[in-house]
Amino acid sequence: MFFSKSHIAGSDEKAPHRHLFTPAKEPAPRDALYPQSTAIIESDAPRDMVQTVEQGEAMLVRSEYGYPVDFVQSLNRIIGRAKEDGALGAMFIISINNLAMIMNAYGHDGAEKVMMQLCDVLRTQIPQGDHVERTGREQIGVIVHSCDKEGMSAYAKTFHRVIQDYGTTSLVGALHVTCSIGSVDFPLSAGDATDVIDKAYIALNSTYGISYRSYEETRDESVLCRQQMGLANYLRRAIQENRLRLAYQPVVEAADGRIAHYEALLRIIGEDGKISSAGALIPVAERMGLIDMIDHIVFDMVVKELMASPGVTLAFNVSNITTDNPHWLEHAVNTLKKHPSVAKRLIVEITETAAQRDLRRTAYFVASLQAQGCQVALDDFGSGYTSFRQLKALSVDMVKIDGAFVKDVVDNADNRFFVKTLLDFTRGFGLAAVAEYVEKGETAKLLMELGVGYMQGYYFGKPENYRSWLNKGEYRRG
Repeated sequence: MFFSKSHIAGSDEKAPHRHLFTPAKEPAPRDALYPQSTAIIESDAPRDMVQTVEQGEAMLVRSEYGYPVDFVQSLNRIIGRAKEDGALGAMFIISINNLAMIMNAYGHDGAEKVMMQLCDVLRTQIPQGDHVERTGREQIGVIVHSCDKEGMSAYAKTFHRVIQDYGTTSLVGALHVTCSIGSVDFPLSAGDATDVIDKAYIALNSTYGISYRSYEETRDESVLCRQQMGLANYLRRAIQENRLRLAYQPVVEAADGRIAHYEALLRIIGEDGKISSAGALIPVAERMGLIDMIDHIVFDMVVKELMASPGVTLAFNVSNITTDNPHWLEHAVNTLKKHPSVAKRLIVEITETAAQRDLRRTAYFVASLQAQGCQVALDDFGSGYTSFRQLKALSVDMVKIDGAFVKDVVDNADNRFFVKTLLDFTRGFGLAAVAEYVEKGETAKLLMELGVGYMQGYYFGKPENYRSWLNKGEYRRG
């Protein structure tokens, strides 16, 4: 049984004072993009530490650190100056997150002009004798010789503001520039160039959606990073050794208690032979780049199960990342075209967060699956801020009300009102509604009074590692 729907960069001299966003001169020609690109730099580093790396049409002379030699020399000089003065300095790495978008819109030359002009803008924000230089295709390094911890935060806010403001006055064209910033102080947190560059890089790559982080904020994360890499390694071995399995939890009709379908949940057979939930590993899989592979495997496992059990309908979750993955969608569509009877018994659950990330792309994902006969459910409904317009644009078949509002709906008047409002909302769109985390009989009774159509939770059945729809059951052993 299944649901239906009835609705539808580098100078040691301070730049001359001028209006912040007025270029001092026309952008330099491409062969002047990096001053040291056309000559061998006399470096204090041994010659075997210097390598020439081709980038586009320019040749960069880089140090052992992977940064331009001029930048590393300036960093060493400013670190020494800070040590002599008994002061703190700081290095910032600024990543222009949407440089590819700018390049796509205005071409290579346009993107190069933007990067050079941003370096000019940043030079107006630091003292004379400090250093700004483009250090990579989309990165700019800033070194400040005198900067305490509060000053680091103030500089980062200023850099972020002027980079965003630059887009409104850029001579390249209509722009919006986004950036992430990582920083580290020296010599307290890092004593030499290698350490400074490494720790600024760690801070930059720990921003996770926010605009700025200092290395100090990441100190306590070293243990967590080791744990997450260990978990990712464990998960990778489980995939290689074919130790992923499915468990099944029933979803029942509120009207008569009959099982409408089962949700397939991912499980892992541990090295000790015990079966455990993989739920806690999913965020790690997303961060470590394993989620595409996992969602691909789970989809194939569910399809295989549906082919073996023609009387069963199964639902399963996909990650927010997977809704943006055209390769996963292409594989799913091609598979379902070959097995139309399976598609009619398949429910794909996406999260409310996915819809809010990119409504147009998510709507295409939903429509593509529905075109093959699948149904699509919006999971964790109520946890985000889905609007009438978004829900209508998605045209999903059902919603699953977030269990955080369901589990104490009997005792919490606010949650009871919220659940009732959500149910009224979904009925207005002709959507089926599933209440999750139903753990008590009194909760089930109240939800039926409120008009919920389907319920899921321990009160009706825990996830089982076998096919409970078979008369005698059958443990999954591979």
